Amino acid sequence: MRKILLPLLCLLTVTAFAQSRKSPTFNRSALQTYVQTTMTRKALRDISPNFSVDKVTSNPDGTVDVRICVGPRDYDAFEQLGIPFTILEPDDKAVTAMADTYEQLVANWNRYPTYNAYKEAMSTFESEFPQMCDIDTILAQTPGNHTLFVAHISNDLHNRGGKPAFFYTATMHGDEPVGYYLMLRLIHYLLNNYDTDAQVRQLVDNVDIWICPLENPDGTYRSSNTQINSWYSTRYNYNGDDMNRSYPIIGQPVAKNYPPEVQAMMDFGAERHFTLSANFHGGAEVVNYPWDTWTTIQRAHADQSWWDYIARCYADTCHAVNASYMMDENNGVTEGGDWYVITGSRQDYFNYYLGCREMTIEVSSDKVVNSNLLPTFWNRNRQSLLNYIGESLNGFRGIVTDSVTNQPIAARVFVENHDEDNSHTYSRLPYGDYHRPIRRGTWQVTFSAEGYFPKTLTLTATDGQCLVQDVQLVPTNISVADRNLPKVSVYPNPASNEVRVTSDQEEIVSVELYDLAGRRLVRKTVGELSTSLDLSSCASGVYNLTVTFANGKVSKRVVKQ
Repeated sequence: MRKILLPLLCLLTVTAFAQSRKSPTFNRSALQTYVQTTMTRKALRDISPNFSVDKVTSNPDGTVDVRICVGPRDYDAFEQLGIPFTILEPDDKAVTAMADTYEQLVANWNRYPTYNAYKEAMSTFESEFPQMCDIDTILAQTPGNHTLFVAHISNDLHNRGGKPAFFYTATMHGDEPVGYYLMLRLIHYLLNNYDTDAQVRQLVDNVDIWICPLENPDGTYRSSNTQINSWYSTRYNYNGDDMNRSYPIIGQPVAKNYPPEVQAMMDFGAERHFTLSANFHGGAEVVNYPWDTWTTIQRAHADQSWWDYIARCYADTCHAVNASYMMDENNGVTEGGDWYVITGSRQDYFNYYLGCREMTIEVSSDKVVNSNLLPTFWNRNRQSLLNYIGESLNGFRGIVTDSVTNQPIAARVFVENHDEDNSHTYSRLPYGDYHRPIRRGTWQVTFSAEGYFPKTLTLTATDGQCLVQDVQLVPTNISVADRNLPKVSVYPNPASNEVRVTSDQEEIVSVELYDLAGRRLVRKTVGELSTSLDLSSCASGVYNLTVTFANGKVSKRVVKQ
């Protein structure tokens, strides 16, 4: 569980832990211990940066009941706080039937997988759908001898082609496995319904999808590779780190001593340039959006209205299936710091340092639920899961290119009088594509890159829709006249024996074809808006085409097949 704010009655009736009658003395050989205490909000703010606060309940007198997960490295420090607390013992009421094989897992989808069944499932996804699914690794070997697998799903696995990249991960707290189950079932659903479900086909064709079902296998399978429950699984990783407190903290230098799973995830995210992502937890039913580091009053996210809209869409879609599900906090939605402040969360790292938009989704009030209830959680979340992937296609998107060479550019995309705290985005090479989810409205968007004149456009966004806006930036090393040259299209390109050259507004004076050594091979006088160029005598390869107008020249790259 990431964090929670529930009425006291709910705390007493649905908590997955029962109070112990033993004296509050830690068993220092235990991998983790949950405790409960009561304190003021100020005291909570003081201790939350140093301990894994797990659950918070407000009291009428202004105090809060707090549940905290304490690991071996924290036992002494927690006792030194000098606050009274009650030790909570794990409640083993959850019946967790296990699937030993892939066939058992998918038969009725009412079991948790053993680690071997998990590995078999990922391998089977790839072998049964080799054109749509590739299983990669984020970390080949964890300290506990497990692997961080990730499924890559696309209609073209080897050519992203300007699609937005999307990322789902689950269970960075190892004792919160419902998200783990949901991600495995989502992979299976996407692959097996591509031919019959129009929404699935649209997502797989247009979004580069990555899913890591289990971010903390060492915690989930801490005591056994064949069992998942409150006794066998731990919140922490193998080395006792709370992975949702272990990412770089906003405003502090990025160091080099992060837990191996965290460092691997940081590297993976930096390489993929995700547009949108989410991570899944258990212990509450609420959608949590950035920031975790600040409350709304302290520092709201630049896109807070968009975040509230997106989170509300997720929760309300769940409500349409079950009106009593996803009801914590503000009817299933909260800003992270308003719930309570933490630092070092993955959500804040992905948003602030990687330029990705990530939210945290708590999918079950109990951390570990009865395995026969797992299908109900899939039914409640399935449509929301699909819709959220689709949001990566909405807002503004397009291609940024050089106006002279037509080559893609890595450019900064900044919404004027709006973006702050790294909420802007960039176009990405090798395609020059940018993707900017944003709330409805009319915005002034500036595209800029070193060596180019910036360009500001007025763009209007609509909720749930996409505006495609390609942009050409003019190099700073060409003349003023050249900045106003006509747009030239060359088609087909690559070409076989003939290519057609067309100007959008001004007559072409001449066209010339050069090889890469600078030798002119063809020159043709035109005097019209369009002309064709014979390439039949040219060998296969790459050529430079110069199109001359009355006030300047435009260069294009031509490929002869």
